[in-house]
Amino acid sequence: MQQTKLQVGIDEAGYGPRMGPLTIGATAWRVPVPFDADDMTKLLEPEFLSKPIQSQSTHVPIGDSKKIHRDKLAVEGLVLGAWFLCYAANRAVPADWDSQMAAFAFQDWNRISKVPWYVPLTSPRQSHWIERLDGLISDYPAYFGAAITKLNSHAISLAGIRMRVIDEIEFNQQISRTGNKSTLLSECSLELAREMVREFSKPGESIEIYCDKHGGRNRYQSLLTFTFDEAWFEIEMEGRECSRYSALWRDRSVRIQFKVDGDSIFPSASASILAKWTRESLMERFNGFWQANVQGGIASTAGYYVDALRFAEQIETTAMRLGLHRDKWWRKK
Repeated sequence: MQQTKLQVGIDEAGYGPRMGPLTIGATAWRVPVPFDADDMTKLLEPEFLSKPIQSQSTHVPIGDSKKIHRDKLAVEGLVLGAWFLCYAANRAVPADWDSQMAAFAFQDWNRISKVPWYVPLTSPRQSHWIERLDGLISDYPAYFGAAITKLNSHAISLAGIRMRVIDEIEFNQQISRTGNKSTLLSECSLELAREMVREFSKPGESIEIYCDKHGGRNRYQSLLTFTFDEAWFEIEMEGRECSRYSALWRDRSVRIQFKVDGDSIFPSASASILAKWTRESLMERFNGFWQANVQGGIASTAGYYVDALRFAEQIETTAMRLGLHRDKWWRKK
């Protein structure tokens, strides 16, 4: 029987904005032991490509979400990549986004679903994801199947998906505790990585964890040691481009790296797609809530600082009327 290892990818969306949630995605892939994650994207072409989709595309877009979420079909590209990952994990395309998120982000979803601007919209502008795909590419189930066949041909399987979704209120509370968002991102990402290893790895199986760099942080040893139950992580390298560590944790060999453009490596690229898909979905609800409540209408925002200032000024009177203090919808960092 072929020996396997677990490759875990972690990535975020919404680190920079001042409005909307911080979302962190995680995927766990079971692959043959000799397999190099850096070669995975090339190996899986042309069924998987790190580029946006067009109306006649037949590839699954898996890559840095900033490169997928562009051009005319930006949102649809995210949807297609994310829904394939859901399909690969469950062998079925999910019919309901909220129930899927409740499964992936169970640690946060009960809290998130009670935030006024993240509850499901009844407005027609919140079109169903499956309708977007059916209207765009009618035969996507066929090449979902082709993509699965390609994974199977290399003995690669998606072991699991998990998410963290940090809404604005929770974000501000955590910033008050940590003092900065880089530490918040690192703590949440590493806790998620630990849980992925706990849930999806097999006894004795080696683990590789791939992350993008967290802000300007170069040193992660103390955070790793604290998160992984005081296991001692040896420093393999630390620097601006890449920091890499290794440890023995619960009979498992664990190696973790934080790399510039780390979200281009297939496991973390998959996590990037899920994180961006989740944030975009929630931002659609966020904008819909305020557009339904602000008299005279208001243009949507992506939540980045300059435009967020414009949006904040336009909603402030309405927010006061609704009893929604600024700390509930404006992030401190």
